[in-house]
Amino acid sequence: MDLKKWRNELAPELNNICGEIAVGDAVVDWVDIVIEQTGGSGKCPPHAHTWYEFNYVLSGRMQTRFIDQDVMVYADEFFLIPPGMTHAHDYSREDPHEGICLRWRFRTMAGTLDEETAGETANNWAQNKAAKPENDSFFRRLNRLKDWPPGAYRDDYGIRSLLIQLFTEAEKGRSPFYLRLLLVQLLEVLSGVTAIHEASVFASEPAQARDALLRKVEVYLEDFRGERLNVEALAASLHMSYGHLSRVYKQKTGRTLIEEMNRIRLAKACELLQQPSLLIKEVAEQAGFPDIYYFSKAFKKKYGVSPLAYRKQQINRSS
Repeated sequence: MDLKKWRNELAPELNNICGEIAVGDAVVDWVDIVIEQTGGSGKCPPHAHTWYEFNYVLSGRMQTRFIDQDVMVYADEFFLIPPGMTHAHDYSREDPHEGICLRWRFRTMAGTLDEETAGETANNWAQNKAAKPENDSFFRRLNRLKDWPPGAYRDDYGIRSLLIQLFTEAEKGRSPFYLRLLLVQLLEVLSGVTAIHEASVFASEPAQARDALLRKVEVYLEDFRGERLNVEALAASLHMSYGHLSRVYKQKTGRTLIEEMNRIRLAKACELLQQPSLLIKEVAEQAGFPDIYYFSKAFKKKYGVSPLAYRKQQINRSS
């Protein structure tokens, strides 16, 4: 997988893919296909749009804000933004992400294509996918995506393989129609991961089990003794993705994991600052902050003074 090569050489092919394809009772209009490679920090301010946007992180990480919820998205995780949902992105300098961004819209078939084109498209689709029940039309399945809940989702559905197949086949010069069909397979996968399914899974989980999960998180955080806090390690220790753990924790407590972990980190930093032999940079590292700038900003926001000023206050009080 050579993303740089694909990005430089496949631009014409990706532009040709953008366009309409009729599937069953729906017409999908592919608006954009983007290979993303961020080399440094950056921000995309809050905005919304009229199309669907799908983002898949292949490597690195990116932070996305869905309305008022901040979510860190890691490699082999994805998210979907329905039309009208306000969102923003932050890109990490320390761990820049590489990924794929797809944008599309859709409508019902009626009155959109001539009969010959519609028939040819439907026949081709029938050869590539088993027919669905009449009461579960493709348009209805696509329409479920408008209720997609915000958050990062682990790829347990083979989406990465589909994306790699798309670019590999584009490199071979396959027709735009064939490539659009591959993208339709992606929509089939996404339509099966609905908000209703997510809600039913969470609702069916016993309250006692959810409380036990929160207790495990609390024990993990309370037992922190100097090693760098790692949210991915925390999630892995509970045999789940960080994205899922974050959603469950916020739903149950009203706080994000980042907020709770920052509280633990700052409390640890206060202890470490009372050791004069430690540099401020070393305090930040041992408390688990990614860099001294972020540590100083978070510390001052919490306590109203800089870490250095806090240390001087503690020394004066001891004296």
